[in-house]
Amino acid sequence: MALKFEKNTEAFLAVLAAVLGADNVGSLEERDMLYKKVKAIPLFGNPSLAEFSKLLGKVTDAVYSELPTQDGAISAAGVDTLLAEAKQALSPDLRRTLVATAGDLIDADGADEGEEALVEKIRRALG
Repeated sequence: MALKFEKNTEAFLAVLAAVLGADNVGSLEERDMLYKKVKAIPLFGNPSLAEFSKLLGKVTDAVYSELPTQDGAISAAGVDTLLAEAKQALSPDLRRTLVATAGDLIDADGADEGEEALVEKIRRALG
């Protein structure tokens, strides 16, 4: 399996797609919070909700089709691959923004242990 990003926006959202799926329950609160965060990041060019939803869907499909999964979530090896690719694709500033956004995202609907562990792994890999 080969996960490669054409754009750094895809790398950024791919990591967040993994965070969204970490509790096996994507919520509207998470999506809405993520959209508000992304709109504020110049890299994304202030997308409409429809544009954002389309990009998030494309990236999520790619992540879940290209990386190994276990019980509906990306496996530990898959997360390692994802983070390695994202680290190559993103500048240090974007990696810091991504880590902060991932932390905010899990708090949008109440973090569980799996989400907290994933965000800690993201911090270690990209921070």
